[in-house]
Amino acid sequence: MNRQEAWKIVTEYIQNPNLLNHTLAVEAAMKTYARRFGEDEEQWAVVALLHDFDWEIHPQAPEHPVEGAKILRQRGVPEDIVESVLSHADYTGVPRSRTRDKALFAVDELTG
Repeated sequence: MNRQEAWKIVTEYIQNPNLLNHTLAVEAAMKTYARRFGEDEEQWAVVALLHDFDWEIHPQAPEHPVEGAKILRQRGVPEDIVESVLSHADYTGVPRSRTRDKALFAVDELTG
């Protein structure tokens, strides 16, 4: 999945300009961290863009991001990206096993 495909999903589900700004802030920070860790910036950007795409339709735990993950899977989003999205919520039980997952958890809070 590339950034353009992720952004299409995001703009289909998010209308609130503040949430879009948050998503873009998370993306910018994640790309910076990907560069610092020598990782794939585009994949980290995709994870960042998708992490809250379902917030407006599932604003409560545990629906967010669990129900959103189902949508992502239906759209053919690779499972490793879905797992990273799920890992940003403490209550999903999905461990933060990748550096990308740990960065997303931190960056989401920082850009709140």
